[in-house]
Amino acid sequence: MRKAAVPLLFLILLLVPQVSAARLSYHPDKVAFESFLNSSSPFTVVAGNDIWARAWAYYVDQRLLTVKPRGNGTLVLVGNVYDNPLMRKLWNRTGLPENASLLPSIVVLNGTVLITGTEDNIYLTERAFQNLWNPSRNSVLVFLGTVLFLVIVFLAALRGDKTHAGSFYAIVVSLYVLWTLTSWKVAFTDSFLRTFLNALEFSVGGVASSPLSAIMGFAFRFISPVEENVLFIHWLLILLILSFSFYLTPKRARDLGFIVVGFLLMAPMFRLGLDSVGGDTLGLASLVMTLAIISNVTFSPEWWKALLQTLVLSAFTLLVIAINPYLSLIPVIFVLAFPKRRLRNYAYLAITALGTVVMYKTLGLGISIPRSVYPCALRCEGKFLFDGGLMVLTAVYAWAKGGGRIRMKGQTAFFLLMTLVYVPLTLLVPSLFPYDFMFLAALTVRLLHRIIPGT
Repeated sequence: MRKAAVPLLFLILLLVPQVSAARLSYHPDKVAFESFLNSSSPFTVVAGNDIWARAWAYYVDQRLLTVKPRGNGTLVLVGNVYDNPLMRKLWNRTGLPENASLLPSIVVLNGTVLITGTEDNIYLTERAFQNLWNPSRNSVLVFLGTVLFLVIVFLAALRGDKTHAGSFYAIVVSLYVLWTLTSWKVAFTDSFLRTFLNALEFSVGGVASSPLSAIMGFAFRFISPVEENVLFIHWLLILLILSFSFYLTPKRARDLGFIVVGFLLMAPMFRLGLDSVGGDTLGLASLVMTLAIISNVTFSPEWWKALLQTLVLSAFTLLVIAINPYLSLIPVIFVLAFPKRRLRNYAYLAITALGTVVMYKTLGLGISIPRSVYPCALRCEGKFLFDGGLMVLTAVYAWAKGGGRIRMKGQTAFFLLMTLVYVPLTLLVPSLFPYDFMFLAALTVRLLHRIIPGT
Protein backbone atom coordinates (compact mmCIF):
# COMPACT_ATOMS: atom_id res chain seq x y z
CA MET A 1 0.00 0.00 0.00
CA ARG A 2 2.82 2.40 0.86
CA LYS A 3 4.65 1.64 -2.39
CA ALA A 4 1.50 2.45 -4.33
CA ALA A 5 1.94 6.11 -3.37
CA VAL A 6 4.99 6.55 -5.59
CA PRO A 7 3.13 6.97 -8.92
CA LEU A 8 0.85 9.54 -7.36
CA LEU A 9 3.59 12.09 -6.95
CA PHE A 10 4.60 12.02 -10.59
CA LEU A 11 1.38 13.90 -11.25
CA ILE A 12 3.15 16.93 -9.77
CA LEU A 13 4.78 17.38 -13.15
CA LEU A 14 1.37 18.29 -14.54
CA LEU A 15 1.35 21.50 -12.49
CA VAL A 16 0.59 24.54 -14.65
CA PRO A 17 0.49 28.01 -13.04
CA GLN A 18 -2.59 30.10 -13.69
CA VAL A 19 -1.91 33.57 -15.05
CA SER A 20 -4.64 36.17 -15.11
CA ALA A 21 -4.91 38.61 -17.98
CA ALA A 22 -3.86 42.21 -17.44
CA ARG A 23 -6.14 45.18 -18.13
CA LEU A 24 -3.67 48.01 -18.36
CA SER A 25 -3.03 50.74 -20.93
CA TYR A 26 0.19 52.53 -21.89
CA HIS A 27 0.71 56.01 -23.36
CA PRO A 28 2.32 56.48 -25.77
CA ASP A 29 3.24 52.76 -25.69
CA LYS A 30 4.72 50.00 -23.57
CA VAL A 31 8.14 50.39 -25.19
CA ALA A 32 8.50 53.90 -23.74
CA PHE A 33 7.92 52.58 -20.21
CA GLU A 34 10.31 49.66 -20.72
CA SER A 35 12.95 52.13 -21.88
CA PHE A 36 12.49 53.99 -18.60
CA LEU A 37 12.86 50.75 -16.61
CA ASN A 38 15.99 49.77 -18.53
CA SER A 39 17.63 53.16 -18.20
CA SER A 40 20.05 54.04 -15.40
CA SER A 41 18.37 57.36 -14.60
CA PRO A 42 17.48 57.95 -10.92
CA PHE A 43 13.88 58.47 -9.87
CA THR A 44 11.73 60.24 -7.30
CA VAL A 45 8.23 58.99 -6.46
CA VAL A 46 5.56 61.57 -5.60
CA ALA A 47 2.32 60.15 -4.20
CA GLY A 48 -1.18 61.54 -4.23
CA ASN A 49 -2.86 62.67 -1.02
CA ASP A 50 -5.19 59.69 -0.51
CA ILE A 51 -4.09 56.71 1.55
CA TRP A 52 -4.38 54.30 -1.39
CA ALA A 53 -2.14 56.52 -3.54
CA ARG A 54 0.47 56.74 -0.77
CA ALA A 55 0.27 52.99 -0.31
CA TRP A 56 0.78 52.26 -3.99
CA ALA A 57 3.58 54.84 -4.17
CA TYR A 58 5.32 52.84 -1.42
CA TYR A 59 5.17 49.75 -3.63
CA VAL A 60 6.29 51.64 -6.76
CA ASP A 61 9.22 53.18 -4.90
CA GLN A 62 10.39 49.80 -3.56
CA ARG A 63 9.82 48.13 -6.93
CA LEU A 64 11.84 50.69 -8.87
CA LEU A 65 14.56 50.62 -6.24
CA THR A 66 15.38 47.05 -7.32
CA VAL A 67 16.48 48.26 -10.79
CA LYS A 68 17.56 51.91 -10.40
CA PRO A 69 18.65 54.40 -7.71
CA ARG A 70 16.64 57.14 -6.06
CA GLY A 71 17.67 60.70 -6.88
CA ASN A 72 16.97 63.77 -8.93
CA GLY A 73 15.96 62.46 -12.32
CA THR A 74 12.66 61.06 -13.53
CA LEU A 75 9.57 62.08 -11.57
CA VAL A 76 7.18 59.17 -10.95
CA LEU A 77 3.73 60.44 -10.00
CA VAL A 78 1.20 58.04 -8.48
CA GLY A 79 -2.54 58.66 -8.19
CA ASN A 80 -4.82 60.72 -10.43
CA VAL A 81 -5.44 64.37 -11.24
CA TYR A 82 -7.99 64.66 -8.41
CA ASP A 83 -5.68 63.61 -5.56
CA ASN A 84 -2.18 64.40 -6.88
CA PRO A 85 -1.68 68.18 -7.44
CA LEU A 86 1.55 67.73 -9.37
CA MET A 87 -0.08 65.25 -11.72
CA ARG A 88 -2.93 67.69 -12.30
CA LYS A 89 -0.42 70.41 -13.19
CA LEU A 90 1.29 68.20 -15.79
CA TRP A 91 -1.74 66.38 -17.13
CA ASN A 92 -2.39 68.75 -20.06
CA ARG A 93 0.90 67.59 -21.57
CA THR A 94 -0.53 64.10 -22.03
CA GLY A 95 -3.28 65.25 -24.44
CA LEU A 96 -5.74 62.98 -22.58
CA PRO A 97 -8.98 63.96 -20.82
CA GLU A 98 -8.80 64.28 -17.04
CA ASN A 99 -11.10 61.30 -16.53
CA ALA A 100 -8.50 59.11 -18.23
CA SER A 101 -6.38 59.42 -15.09
CA LEU A 102 -9.01 57.36 -13.26
CA LEU A 103 -8.11 54.33 -15.38
CA PRO A 104 -5.15 52.04 -14.68
CA SER A 105 -2.46 53.26 -17.05
CA ILE A 106 1.21 54.11 -17.44
CA VAL A 107 1.82 57.48 -19.10
CA VAL A 108 5.38 58.36 -20.10
CA LEU A 109 6.27 62.00 -20.70
CA ASN A 110 9.65 63.62 -21.15
CA GLY A 111 11.26 63.21 -17.72
CA THR A 112 8.04 62.12 -16.01
CA VAL A 113 6.14 58.87 -15.57
CA LEU A 114 2.51 58.93 -14.45
CA ILE A 115 1.02 55.82 -12.81
CA THR A 116 -2.72 56.43 -12.71
CA GLY A 117 -5.87 54.86 -11.39
CA THR A 118 -8.18 54.83 -8.40
CA GLU A 119 -8.47 52.82 -5.23
CA ASP A 120 -10.52 50.28 -7.18
CA ASN A 121 -8.08 49.64 -10.00
CA ILE A 122 -4.59 51.07 -9.50
CA TYR A 123 -3.35 47.67 -8.35
CA LEU A 124 -3.64 46.56 -12.00
CA THR A 125 -0.60 48.68 -12.80
CA GLU A 126 1.43 45.97 -11.06
CA ARG A 127 1.27 44.17 -14.43
CA ALA A 128 3.72 46.74 -15.77
CA PHE A 129 6.36 45.54 -13.29
CA GLN A 130 5.65 41.80 -13.10
CA ASN A 131 8.39 40.81 -15.55
CA LEU A 132 11.08 42.44 -13.44
CA TRP A 133 13.13 39.99 -11.42
CA ASN A 134 15.97 41.36 -9.37
CA PRO A 135 15.86 39.99 -5.80
CA SER A 136 18.27 41.46 -3.32
CA ARG A 137 21.19 39.34 -2.18
CA ASN A 138 19.87 39.39 1.40
CA SER A 139 16.46 38.11 0.29
CA VAL A 140 18.00 35.25 -1.67
CA LEU A 141 20.29 34.27 1.19
CA VAL A 142 17.47 34.38 3.75
CA PHE A 143 15.22 32.30 1.50
CA LEU A 144 17.82 29.66 0.68
CA GLY A 145 19.02 29.58 4.29
CA THR A 146 15.48 29.11 5.59
CA VAL A 147 14.75 26.34 3.07
CA LEU A 148 17.98 24.55 4.00
CA PHE A 149 17.26 24.93 7.72
CA LEU A 150 13.72 23.56 7.40
CA VAL A 151 14.81 20.63 5.26
CA ILE A 152 17.62 19.69 7.68
CA VAL A 153 15.32 19.93 10.72
CA PHE A 154 12.53 17.83 9.21
CA LEU A 155 14.95 15.35 7.64
CA ALA A 156 16.73 14.84 10.95
CA ALA A 157 13.45 14.41 12.82
CA LEU A 158 11.98 11.98 10.30
CA ARG A 159 15.17 9.95 9.91
CA GLY A 160 15.09 9.26 13.65
CA ASP A 161 11.58 7.82 13.31
CA LYS A 162 12.67 4.17 12.75
CA THR A 163 10.70 4.10 9.49
CA HIS A 164 11.48 5.12 5.93
CA ALA A 165 9.95 8.57 6.54
CA GLY A 166 13.28 10.35 6.11
CA SER A 167 13.88 8.78 2.69
CA PHE A 168 10.35 9.58 1.56
CA TYR A 169 10.76 13.15 2.79
CA ALA A 170 13.96 13.47 0.76
CA ILE A 171 11.98 12.46 -2.35
CA VAL A 172 9.33 15.07 -1.55
CA VAL A 173 12.03 17.73 -1.13
CA SER A 174 13.54 16.80 -4.50
CA LEU A 175 10.11 17.17 -6.11
CA TYR A 176 9.66 20.50 -4.33
CA VAL A 177 12.97 21.71 -5.79
CA LEU A 178 11.87 20.59 -9.25
CA TRP A 179 8.54 22.34 -8.77
CA THR A 180 10.14 25.63 -7.77
CA LEU A 181 12.62 25.52 -10.65
CA THR A 182 9.92 24.88 -13.27
CA SER A 183 7.13 27.09 -11.90
CA TRP A 184 9.01 29.73 -9.94
CA LYS A 185 7.41 32.98 -11.11
CA VAL A 186 3.76 32.68 -10.14
CA ALA A 187 1.59 35.56 -11.32
CA PHE A 188 -0.53 37.51 -8.86
CA THR A 189 -4.28 37.19 -9.37
CA ASP A 190 -6.49 40.28 -9.44
CA SER A 191 -8.12 39.24 -6.16
CA PHE A 192 -4.73 38.93 -4.48
CA LEU A 193 -3.64 42.31 -5.86
CA ARG A 194 -6.67 43.92 -4.19
CA THR A 195 -5.57 42.36 -0.91
CA PHE A 196 -2.00 43.43 -1.67
CA LEU A 197 -3.08 47.07 -2.09
CA ASN A 198 -5.06 46.99 1.15
CA ALA A 199 -2.05 45.47 2.94
CA LEU A 200 0.07 48.35 1.66
CA GLU A 201 -2.54 50.80 2.98
CA PHE A 202 -2.31 49.15 6.39
CA SER A 203 1.49 49.33 6.29
CA VAL A 204 1.43 53.12 5.74
CA GLY A 205 -1.14 53.77 8.46
CA GLY A 206 -4.47 52.87 6.85
CA VAL A 207 -7.15 50.40 7.89
CA ALA A 208 -7.05 46.72 6.92
CA SER A 209 -10.15 45.21 5.33
CA SER A 210 -9.30 41.65 6.38
CA PRO A 211 -7.03 39.80 8.81
CA LEU A 212 -4.92 38.66 5.84
CA SER A 213 -4.38 42.29 4.80
CA ALA A 214 -3.37 43.15 8.36
CA ILE A 215 -0.88 40.27 8.52
CA MET A 216 0.66 41.19 5.17
CA GLY A 217 0.66 44.91 5.95
CA PHE A 218 2.43 44.33 9.24
CA ALA A 219 5.06 42.24 7.44
CA PHE A 220 5.53 44.98 4.81
CA ARG A 221 6.66 47.35 7.54
CA PHE A 222 9.80 45.24 7.83
CA ILE A 223 10.02 43.50 4.44
CA SER A 224 10.16 45.30 1.12
CA PRO A 225 6.75 44.76 -0.61
CA VAL A 226 8.12 43.54 -3.93
CA GLU A 227 7.15 40.48 -5.94
CA GLU A 228 10.39 38.64 -5.23
CA ASN A 229 9.87 38.71 -1.46
CA VAL A 230 6.21 37.71 -1.75
CA LEU A 231 7.16 34.75 -3.92
CA PHE A 232 9.91 33.70 -1.52
CA ILE A 233 7.34 33.62 1.29
CA HIS A 234 4.87 31.76 -0.95
CA TRP A 235 7.35 28.96 -1.64
CA LEU A 236 8.42 28.76 2.00
CA LEU A 237 4.77 28.22 2.96
CA ILE A 238 4.46 25.44 0.37
CA LEU A 239 7.51 23.74 1.89
CA LEU A 240 5.88 23.96 5.32
CA ILE A 241 2.69 22.39 3.94
CA LEU A 242 4.61 19.48 2.43
CA SER A 243 6.80 19.02 5.52
CA PHE A 244 4.09 19.10 8.17
CA SER A 245 1.95 16.71 6.10
CA PHE A 246 4.18 13.94 7.45
CA TYR A 247 2.88 14.79 10.92
CA LEU A 248 -0.77 14.19 10.04
CA THR A 249 -0.09 10.46 10.21
CA PRO A 250 0.09 8.15 13.24
CA LYS A 251 3.32 8.55 15.22
CA ARG A 252 4.48 5.03 14.41
CA ALA A 253 3.97 5.48 10.67
CA ARG A 254 5.46 8.83 9.63
CA ASP A 255 6.39 7.34 6.27
CA LEU A 256 2.70 7.40 5.39
CA GLY A 257 3.11 11.17 5.13
CA PHE A 258 4.43 10.42 1.65
CA ILE A 259 0.95 9.18 0.74
CA VAL A 260 -0.65 12.29 2.29
CA VAL A 261 1.51 14.49 0.06
CA GLY A 262 0.70 12.31 -2.96
CA PHE A 263 -3.04 12.47 -2.31
CA LEU A 264 -2.91 16.27 -1.97
CA LEU A 265 -0.80 17.04 -5.02
CA MET A 266 -2.65 14.69 -7.35
CA ALA A 267 -5.81 16.81 -6.88
CA PRO A 268 -5.94 19.72 -9.39
CA MET A 269 -8.37 21.64 -7.17
CA PHE A 270 -5.89 21.53 -4.31
CA ARG A 271 -2.95 22.51 -6.49
CA LEU A 272 -4.96 25.44 -7.83
CA GLY A 273 -4.68 27.05 -4.40
CA LEU A 274 -0.89 26.77 -4.60
CA ASP A 275 -0.48 27.69 -8.27
CA SER A 276 -1.25 31.35 -7.58
CA VAL A 277 -0.15 33.65 -4.79
CA GLY A 278 -2.94 34.29 -2.31
CA GLY A 279 -4.35 33.66 1.13
CA ASP A 280 -4.88 29.94 0.48
CA THR A 281 -1.18 29.18 0.89
CA LEU A 282 -0.94 30.87 4.28
CA GLY A 283 -4.26 29.35 5.33
CA LEU A 284 -3.19 25.83 4.36
CA ALA A 285 0.19 26.21 6.05
CA SER A 286 -1.51 27.40 9.24
CA LEU A 287 -4.04 24.58 9.05
CA VAL A 288 -1.49 21.80 8.54
CA MET A 289 0.54 23.07 11.52
CA THR A 290 -2.61 23.21 13.65
CA LEU A 291 -3.56 19.68 12.62
CA ALA A 292 0.00 18.49 13.29
CA ILE A 293 -0.21 19.84 16.84
CA ILE A 294 -3.58 18.17 17.39
CA SER A 295 -2.26 14.87 15.97
CA ASN A 296 0.99 14.73 17.93
CA VAL A 297 1.01 16.76 21.12
CA THR A 298 0.38 14.83 24.31
CA PHE A 299 -0.91 17.44 26.70
CA SER A 300 0.94 17.53 30.00
CA PRO A 301 -0.90 16.69 33.25
CA GLU A 302 0.74 19.75 34.83
CA TRP A 303 -1.67 22.65 34.45
CA TRP A 304 0.87 25.32 33.47
CA LYS A 305 2.45 23.14 30.79
CA ALA A 306 -0.98 22.17 29.48
CA LEU A 307 -1.96 25.86 29.42
CA LEU A 308 1.17 26.75 27.44
CA GLN A 309 0.45 23.95 24.96
CA THR A 310 -3.15 25.14 24.65
CA LEU A 311 -2.00 28.71 24.01
CA VAL A 312 0.27 27.52 21.17
CA LEU A 313 -2.56 25.47 19.66
CA SER A 314 -4.94 28.42 20.01
CA ALA A 315 -2.47 30.77 18.32
CA PHE A 316 -2.19 28.57 15.22
CA THR A 317 -5.95 28.02 15.20
CA LEU A 318 -6.55 31.78 15.29
CA LEU A 319 -4.21 32.20 12.33
CA VAL A 320 -6.30 29.64 10.40
CA ILE A 321 -9.50 31.47 11.36
CA ALA A 322 -7.95 34.78 10.33
CA ILE A 323 -7.52 33.47 6.79
CA ASN A 324 -10.85 31.62 6.61
CA PRO A 325 -13.33 32.39 9.42
CA TYR A 326 -15.50 29.40 8.48
CA LEU A 327 -12.83 27.14 9.98
CA SER A 328 -13.78 28.42 13.43
CA LEU A 329 -15.48 25.08 14.12
CA ILE A 330 -12.08 23.40 14.58
CA PRO A 331 -12.08 23.90 18.41
CA VAL A 332 -15.64 22.56 18.69
CA ILE A 333 -14.80 19.42 16.72
CA PHE A 334 -11.60 19.05 18.75
CA VAL A 335 -13.64 19.00 21.97
CA LEU A 336 -16.00 16.39 20.53
CA ALA A 337 -13.13 14.13 19.46
CA PHE A 338 -11.08 14.58 22.66
CA PRO A 339 -13.68 14.97 25.45
CA LYS A 340 -11.69 13.78 28.50
CA ARG A 341 -9.53 16.83 29.31
CA ARG A 342 -12.36 19.21 30.13
CA LEU A 343 -10.27 22.05 31.58
CA ARG A 344 -8.01 22.06 28.52
CA ASN A 345 -11.03 21.96 26.21
CA TYR A 346 -12.74 24.86 27.98
CA ALA A 347 -9.53 26.89 27.81
CA TYR A 348 -9.09 26.12 24.08
CA LEU A 349 -12.68 27.10 23.30
CA ALA A 350 -12.50 30.27 25.38
CA ILE A 351 -9.15 31.46 24.02
CA THR A 352 -10.03 30.90 20.36
CA ALA A 353 -13.53 32.38 20.74
CA LEU A 354 -12.22 35.47 22.54
CA GLY A 355 -9.33 35.82 20.10
CA THR A 356 -11.66 35.60 17.08
CA VAL A 357 -14.02 38.23 18.48
CA VAL A 358 -11.17 40.61 19.34
CA MET A 359 -9.52 40.09 15.95
CA TYR A 360 -12.61 40.83 13.91
CA LYS A 361 -13.88 43.61 16.18
CA THR A 362 -10.51 45.35 16.09
CA LEU A 363 -10.60 45.35 12.31
CA GLY A 364 -14.27 46.30 12.24
CA LEU A 365 -15.21 43.18 10.30
CA GLY A 366 -18.03 40.70 10.46
CA ILE A 367 -18.42 37.09 9.36
CA SER A 368 -21.16 36.80 6.75
CA ILE A 369 -23.31 33.69 6.94
CA PRO A 370 -24.15 32.20 3.51
CA ARG A 371 -27.89 31.92 3.01
CA SER A 372 -27.91 29.85 -0.18
CA VAL A 373 -25.66 27.67 -2.26
CA TYR A 374 -23.38 29.48 -4.67
CA PRO A 375 -23.83 29.18 -8.45
CA CYS A 376 -22.50 25.91 -9.91
CA ALA A 377 -22.14 24.48 -6.39
CA LEU A 378 -23.13 20.98 -7.43
CA ARG A 379 -20.76 21.02 -10.40
CA CYS A 380 -17.86 22.11 -8.17
CA GLU A 381 -18.80 19.50 -5.60
CA GLY A 382 -18.72 16.90 -8.35
CA LYS A 383 -15.29 18.14 -9.40
CA PHE A 384 -14.13 17.84 -5.79
CA LEU A 385 -15.36 14.25 -5.58
CA PHE A 386 -13.71 13.46 -8.93
CA ASP A 387 -10.35 14.98 -7.94
CA GLY A 388 -10.53 13.30 -4.55
CA GLY A 389 -12.09 10.12 -5.89
CA LEU A 390 -9.04 7.98 -5.17
CA MET A 391 -9.00 9.19 -1.56
CA VAL A 392 -12.72 8.51 -1.15
CA LEU A 393 -12.49 5.01 -2.63
CA THR A 394 -9.39 4.20 -0.59
CA ALA A 395 -11.01 5.46 2.61
CA VAL A 396 -14.16 3.40 2.00
CA TYR A 397 -12.06 0.31 1.23
CA ALA A 398 -9.92 0.75 4.34
CA TRP A 399 -13.00 1.37 6.49
CA ALA A 400 -14.69 -1.80 5.21
CA LYS A 401 -11.48 -3.84 5.46
CA GLY A 402 -11.02 -2.66 9.03
CA GLY A 403 -14.39 -3.99 10.12
CA GLY A 404 -16.63 -1.09 9.18
CA ARG A 405 -16.20 0.64 12.52
CA ILE A 406 -14.44 3.80 13.68
CA ARG A 407 -13.91 4.64 17.32
CA MET A 408 -15.41 8.09 17.74
CA LYS A 409 -12.61 9.38 19.96
CA GLY A 410 -9.08 10.35 19.03
CA GLN A 411 -7.28 11.59 15.92
CA THR A 412 -9.13 9.43 13.39
CA ALA A 413 -12.47 10.54 14.81
CA PHE A 414 -11.29 14.17 14.65
CA PHE A 415 -10.42 13.95 10.94
CA LEU A 416 -13.64 12.06 10.22
CA LEU A 417 -15.75 14.75 11.90
CA MET A 418 -13.84 17.53 10.12
CA THR A 419 -14.47 15.82 6.78
CA LEU A 420 -18.16 15.16 7.47
CA VAL A 421 -18.73 18.76 8.58
CA TYR A 422 -16.69 20.70 6.06
CA VAL A 423 -17.25 18.78 2.82
CA PRO A 424 -21.01 19.61 2.81
CA LEU A 425 -20.19 23.22 3.79
CA THR A 426 -18.40 23.71 0.47
CA LEU A 427 -21.87 23.94 -1.08
CA LEU A 428 -22.11 27.29 0.70
CA VAL A 429 -18.45 28.29 1.03
CA PRO A 430 -16.31 27.25 -1.97
CA SER A 431 -13.14 28.62 -0.36
CA LEU A 432 -13.15 25.53 1.88
CA PHE A 433 -12.31 23.11 -0.96
CA PRO A 434 -8.48 23.16 -0.50
CA TYR A 435 -8.88 22.55 3.24
CA ASP A 436 -11.26 19.64 2.65
CA PHE A 437 -8.61 17.83 0.64
CA MET A 438 -6.30 18.02 3.63
CA PHE A 439 -8.94 16.62 6.00
CA LEU A 440 -9.78 13.83 3.56
CA ALA A 441 -6.12 12.91 2.90
CA ALA A 442 -5.32 12.69 6.62
CA LEU A 443 -8.45 10.63 7.30
CA THR A 444 -7.70 8.22 4.44
CA VAL A 445 -4.14 7.59 5.58
CA ARG A 446 -5.23 6.96 9.17
CA LEU A 447 -7.82 4.45 7.96
CA LEU A 448 -5.14 2.78 5.84
CA HIS A 449 -2.84 2.54 8.84
CA ARG A 450 -5.41 0.41 10.67
CA ILE A 451 -5.30 -2.33 8.06
CA ILE A 452 -1.53 -2.43 7.41
CA PRO A 453 -0.13 -5.64 8.94
CA GLY A 454 2.14 -5.12 11.92
CA THR A 455 0.78 -1.68 12.88
